[in-house]
Amino acid sequence: MICRIYEVPGATLDQYEQVNEQLGSEKPEGVHVHIAGKTEDGLRVIEVWDSSEQIDRYMESGLGQALQEAGVPAPSISEFEVHKLDWID
Repeated sequence: MICRIYEVPGATLDQYEQVNEQLGSEKPEGVHVHIAGKTEDGLRVIEVWDSSEQIDRYMESGLGQALQEAGVPAPSISEFEVHKLDWID
């Protein structure tokens, strides 16, 4: 599994919602976790996927276009292999 963290300076919650509306509610194949929130200067998104290839396919299948249409600035991206993922209630 892969965790990607996107730091998106200048992005807004309105842009985030616009992208979500365009993509619809269907969960992409291979995603386990999606967390998004406002930071001091934009947005941070954290995702856990089965593989980098699945992330790239999702970006190519419509996410990339939705981000462009919403005017979302290019993010800085960090990535690491997930050793363990637990849900704690």
